[in-house]
Amino acid sequence: MSYIIGSFNLRDFNFSNRSSDGEDEEIKRDFDKIAQIIIDEKFDVVALQELNAPLPLKFLTSVLNRSKNYSRAYECIFGTDMPNQSGSKDPERYGFIWNTKRLRLLKTRRNSNPGYYENAGAIGLIRPPYYARFTARGMLGGANFELRLVNTHIRNAREEIRIVEFNVLVRQVLPRICDHQEISEDGEIMPAYTFLLGDYNLVLNKSERSIYKIETVTTTNYTGKTRSFMTAQEEETSLGLPKDQTSIEECYANNYDHFTYETDLDRKLILTPQRVEALGKYFFESPSASDKLSKYRQNVSDHVPIRLTVDLK
Repeated sequence: MSYIIGSFNLRDFNFSNRSSDGEDEEIKRDFDKIAQIIIDEKFDVVALQELNAPLPLKFLTSVLNRSKNYSRAYECIFGTDMPNQSGSKDPERYGFIWNTKRLRLLKTRRNSNPGYYENAGAIGLIRPPYYARFTARGMLGGANFELRLVNTHIRNAREEIRIVEFNVLVRQVLPRICDHQEISEDGEIMPAYTFLLGDYNLVLNKSERSIYKIETVTTTNYTGKTRSFMTAQEEETSLGLPKDQTSIEECYANNYDHFTYETDLDRKLILTPQRVEALGKYFFESPSASDKLSKYRQNVSDHVPIRLTVDLK
């Protein structure tokens, strides 16, 4: 049995606005197109970054629930009240959308809030990650695993600070969540598989052992037991400004989106990462690569989603 986890930076996600990244582009969301991507890629759960407000997330979920084969199948949570250690106003929040026919959200007896922010002050993160727990849909006692998804967006102007925050995430946050044992609100306790995922704003070094894997340790002097997945062939996931690109590959700027997990999971699961080729697949009607890029950036995002297929051995 397999499950598909997605990660998607939706770039200043709202109904319509102007980008806040200095490029001053007008963004008009095509909610039908975003919903099509989530459905066609068969995401059982997708972690979302750069959400500006809860209402657009709820509206996107309602669009998903109007689809023919997935009527009333999707639910969402929005990470309100993010702790902010920088002292500046930060509109960005995180969220999750999941298919309730495949997964259900776990709550704990200690805290009925389905999503959790890590304490930013205690671990030294300017913007803390937001995580949630999911298990297979079914009768109580029928599920035998739990997915813990730690949603992050490392965003600091200085690369050395981003590297420091990445170290905190893989040395402190990920191990603590991996090791945490807590009975759910319904009395369940089961093996947990934990993934850090999102937009790291870092290009991590390649591994010599596989074109699909990178070591999280080379640029950070960390020798712990974590590994990051990039996408197939170490492909880039963030998109540049429309210019005179002659191919879709020339539209990409950086490889910033990743999955990270403990290496022990390689013995328990079969994990297959991929970059979603959203420009060619979902804007095929546009005549040129630069036109595809322009429409995608204006209507969807400046990142393409990534996906991780989790096969239970």
